[in-house]
Amino acid sequence: MVNFSVEVHDNEPFERALRRFTTKTKKAGVLRDLKKKRFYVKPSAQKKIDLQKSIRRQKKAQRLAELALTDARHRKKKKAPVRGPRRD
Repeated sequence: MVNFSVEVHDNEPFERALRRFTTKTKKAGVLRDLKKKRFYVKPSAQKKIDLQKSIRRQKKAQRLAELALTDARHRKKKKAPVRGPRRD
């Protein structure tokens, strides 16, 4: 566990110091780790969860790739502007 400390400077509102503290904890992932370690998960169950997450990520990547491919196919190419005969 990481200890955080934030000094409140002179003439600085408490809310600003609190905001700095929350951003530090979010960047370090403290709350995420606390939620993760709230209950014990057996290693076999964790493997199953990790496998399901992996499959979900792969399916999402595949869907996004197919979507990008179909968008590229259906996107119309811009035609060059048609110019008439020049009149001088």
